[in-house]
Amino acid sequence: MEINQPPYYIRITIKLLLGFLIFYILHVAQDVLIPLTVAVLLTFLLMPVSNKLIKWKFPPTIAILCSILLALVVVAGLFYFFYSQIVSFAEDLPLLQAKLLEKVEFLQHFVNETFRITKEQQNVLVKSKLQENIADSGLLLLDLFSSTGTFIANFALVTVYVFFLTLYKKKFKQFIEAIVMDGKHNSYFEIVKKVAGVSQNYLKGIFLDVLILSILNSTGFLLLGIEHAILFGVLASVLNIIPYIGVLIGSILPVLMALLTKDEIGYAIGAAGVCVTVQFIDNNFITPYVVGSSVSINPLTATIALIISASVWGLAGMVLCLPLTGMLKVVCDHVEGLKPIGFLIGEEVDYRKNKFKLGRK
Repeated sequence: MEINQPPYYIRITIKLLLGFLIFYILHVAQDVLIPLTVAVLLTFLLMPVSNKLIKWKFPPTIAILCSILLALVVVAGLFYFFYSQIVSFAEDLPLLQAKLLEKVEFLQHFVNETFRITKEQQNVLVKSKLQENIADSGLLLLDLFSSTGTFIANFALVTVYVFFLTLYKKKFKQFIEAIVMDGKHNSYFEIVKKVAGVSQNYLKGIFLDVLILSILNSTGFLLLGIEHAILFGVLASVLNIIPYIGVLIGSILPVLMALLTKDEIGYAIGAAGVCVTVQFIDNNFITPYVVGSSVSINPLTATIALIISASVWGLAGMVLCLPLTGMLKVVCDHVEGLKPIGFLIGEEVDYRKNKFKLGRK
């Protein structure tokens, strides 16, 4: 007996409502889901290390703790580097403040000569804006302390998640075997294996990419004589993890420093030139070979994923959007009914090479 299906527009409406419900749940439960997602990605990254130690006859618990400790050493090294650089930057703040006052004096003179607005009128306007924003400054300071505490708590939570996710990996495997019928669990294991491979290759590629870009950016800024060149070089490279927006922010900071500390605009143009040149080298030579095709999604999908992820999970979503979208593509490519979606978000240009039919049934 054939079961009558609801009309096509009703099915589409139900799917859209389900999609909105999923995004709503992701947004509401972000305090739980973001640390868990980061932990899953780090588990995939660190699992080869713990597996190697287990093969060397380390007890599983000790092997997992050693892999986590290795990751903590790397993170601590990064924090120490940025802390030392920021301390050095803070020592130069009085000099930078004096330079800023000189630039403000020059700008006020320019505005007075061009628009006939006196310095007194400019000062009144600036003071009124400062008074309007002084309350917001206190709120921002409170948010900063709150965010710092939340970050520390989430960092500890991620460490706990990574430990237990790695420790109970066999239990998760047995769980899949128990819920999957007809002996199809091997195909699911293959999907999980490829998803893990995507996250491993992407994270390792990103770390190496940041290292190479840090050397190139810092070298360029040092040759120009920009103050705190290493700090801005590394910061621009780290911000490059955030698609599109991070590149822009990382490029603006050294340009502003050059404008503030140098008397000639050519240094600022040179700093911008370094950022553009390094980004060109990264997009055409470094990323294709270092990161490779681990996240083989097209630019349109990457842009949409960035916007949606930012609206759902904020800054964390912007950082996680590319690996998560790449993992989603792997799932779509291996599930028969989702292959058209995998084709749509991927970089494939010839649908005839894919074993599915485009079109509505």
